Amino acid sequence: MKAINKFIFTASLAGVLMVAGCTKDFESLNTDRNAVTSEVYIPVYNLTRAQLEYTGNSDFSYETWRVNIIYCGMMMQQLANTSWYAGDKYLQNDGWASSYFDVAYRDQVKYVSDLIEITKDNPLYANLHQIGRIIRVMIMHRITDLYGDVPYSQAGRGYYDRVFTPLYDTQEAIYDDMLKELESAAAALDPAGDQPGPGDLIYKGHEQTIEKYKKLAYSLMLRLGMRLTRAKPDAARAWVEKAAAGGVILSNTDNAFILHDESGGRSTVNRNSNILAGEWSATTNGEVFISQTFVDFMKDNNDPRLQWIGKVKSTGSSALADQIGMPNGYDQNGTATDIKNAPDFPDDINNYTTIRADILLSLSGPTFLVTAAQSNLLLAEAAQLGWSVGGDAATYYRNGVKASMQQLVQYNTSAVITDAQADAYLTAHPYDGANGVEQISTQYWAANFLDWYETFANWRRTGYPELVPVNYIGNATGGQIPRRMVYPSAEASANGQNLQEAISRQGANTMTTKVWWDK
Repeated sequence: MKAINKFIFTASLAGVLMVAGCTKDFESLNTDRNAVTSEVYIPVYNLTRAQLEYTGNSDFSYETWRVNIIYCGMMMQQLANTSWYAGDKYLQNDGWASSYFDVAYRDQVKYVSDLIEITKDNPLYANLHQIGRIIRVMIMHRITDLYGDVPYSQAGRGYYDRVFTPLYDTQEAIYDDMLKELESAAAALDPAGDQPGPGDLIYKGHEQTIEKYKKLAYSLMLRLGMRLTRAKPDAARAWVEKAAAGGVILSNTDNAFILHDESGGRSTVNRNSNILAGEWSATTNGEVFISQTFVDFMKDNNDPRLQWIGKVKSTGSSALADQIGMPNGYDQNGTATDIKNAPDFPDDINNYTTIRADILLSLSGPTFLVTAAQSNLLLAEAAQLGWSVGGDAATYYRNGVKASMQQLVQYNTSAVITDAQADAYLTAHPYDGANGVEQISTQYWAANFLDWYETFANWRRTGYPELVPVNYIGNATGGQIPRRMVYPSAEASANGQNLQEAISRQGANTMTTKVWWDK
């Protein structure tokens, strides 16, 4: 009996010791070491990746090439091409037109959504969380402007919510939420709080990073608000006045841009890998020229920007008098629309104006996101409408045009347009209140050279400048300038029901279907 009791006591003691040992290490033993937590995750890395991908995917800027250049730049008649660039002639290539949708959710929305989720309840990353919200708005803003109704509220949350077929929110609901997000995030930013540091590629650890992000948030609010001028004019005014009161980017020193790094070769995402320069070098290859519409506008107005933007391909001359813009909608295939039939233009394609790669297309150059030129010109339009935005239309107009001219030096230090040159241009082209919206919008078009996403969006909103469409044989739009990009065909099988509901709301999945705010 004593032997049995001794055995029971020994076994019980071992069990107690085992339980005590397990209890002591319980948290460690029951923690998934592969889970993403603040202890094993550096959240600013996701900010870095989302920002980089927003400026162009690492695969030759896959979506930038197809949507920004092949479509938007050509349709907005700032670029021209005589061969296969579909936007020049309003041809529909579904793979190209849907490419931004394909890439953005995978390589932008995913990263910024993870950033927001992992930082949402962590006081160590309070400011970083708000910055993530601002960047997500910037990302989703472009996606919805290109496609209309898109996945928004459930986008990028498949891992967290197990929703793999996200709803397509209406563009109106998306805009309502984006504006609220910007307001909330801007108010929550604390200059005395955490700093994102050099992992933030926009402001790179600047001592006023948080203040600058406030301006970026309010500048995006201004842009979104102005998109609503025809769809929701009362809401537009309220948001624009709120943005102006909050403080927007009004000086080039506050411009939001990402400076790239060409080291590491084409496989790295941190270089400016768009096809206009670099390995593909579409300008050198004679694929991309500057449109006659854009060159003629600059020449007719003796615009000092053209000398830094364009040069004649054959001679390298950047003098205004030598520039010859290429007409849109022509080809070199010996058809009735052969470019050689264009009147008053030389036959040799090399005699046309192309982009100055040495100034604008360095692989280590900047990609501009939001600028002082944009904000000043949008405020000029708001003032022209009689809204309370802290200044008058003429002053904002002057400041916007001048900021656009002097922004070029941020591409290359040699691209200097002096105060005297800018002032001379503005003296010759003063603000005209009678035609204010057209004048402002045309300058906005000129100021966004290279950011053709934004050029396309603002043109759809205002209708200015009044571009003359081309009517190339076999085009997909009946000779109308397209109004949107098309959804990916893969969505029909991956998320068919939600896609069809979105298409039904919008009317059709075509390039002539207008998005909600495009009135």
